[in-house]
Amino acid sequence: MCYQVKCGTCGKPTWAGCGRHVASVHAQIPDGQHCACRDWPGVAPPVVQKKADADTAGAGKTTTSGAAEGSEGGAAAQ
Repeated sequence: MCYQVKCGTCGKPTWAGCGRHVASVHAQIPDGQHCACRDWPGVAPPVVQKKADADTAGAGKTTTSGAAEGSEGGAAAQ
């Protein structure tokens, strides 16, 4: 059986036990408060999914801003 414990490295909640009930321990911990020092077998990492969405959204903004800055810088250099 798996159960919740405090991580000795980061202090956030993690799991211990057999490894077959990790998902039930994960579900008992509020989002964003899970320890990331150890894998959570059988649980999809939501942080990775959110980060990918943020990177995609940020990439469009950076490209647009970068093009505007590059144009101004190019005109000043000439």
